[in-house]
Amino acid sequence: MRWTIWRQREPRRRPLAAPSDARIARAEAAIAGLPELTREVFFMHRFEDLSYERIARRLDIDVKEVEGHIAATLIALRRALKEFD
Repeated sequence: MRWTIWRQREPRRRPLAAPSDARIARAEAAIAGLPELTREVFFMHRFEDLSYERIARRLDIDVKEVEGHIAATLIALRRALKEFD
């Protein structure tokens, strides 16, 4: 009997368009309007590529609190960029 390995196809994705200046400005304003700790947690996760656990240890807070800060940032960004979708 012959076995064939099937590869799962990756879903087609829309090509990413270059973000407009207005979109970038709106995202920056949304992030700037966040509390300082929330911004700090977001930047540590997204730009320093730190895990939630490492951020929690570094800032001496609970991992669930880190999750809350990340969620709050993403919600703020989605709301700010809603008109661009």
